[in-house]
Amino acid sequence: MNFILNPLKVFLLTAYKPIEDLLESLEEIMKMEKILDASSEKWDKHNEKIPQWFYQMIISMGLSVCLGFILILAGSL
Repeated sequence: MNFILNPLKVFLLTAYKPIEDLLESLEEIMKMEKILDASSEKWDKHNEKIPQWFYQMIISMGLSVCLGFILILAGSL
């Protein structure tokens, strides 16, 4: 089993190395503190209304998961 895991580990580290800087910069961009930053001029702390884009995002994610499940089910039949 070790003869499979060692080359696989080397392959994954080698494949990860060229995009390491890109992944680190994406991680820096996607920090939740920046996304939920209240200093934005569009942010209203007293706004209790959930924005419409949030509902659209949840519905589209649900539809894509359902579609993927249906495609996998259809492909297995």
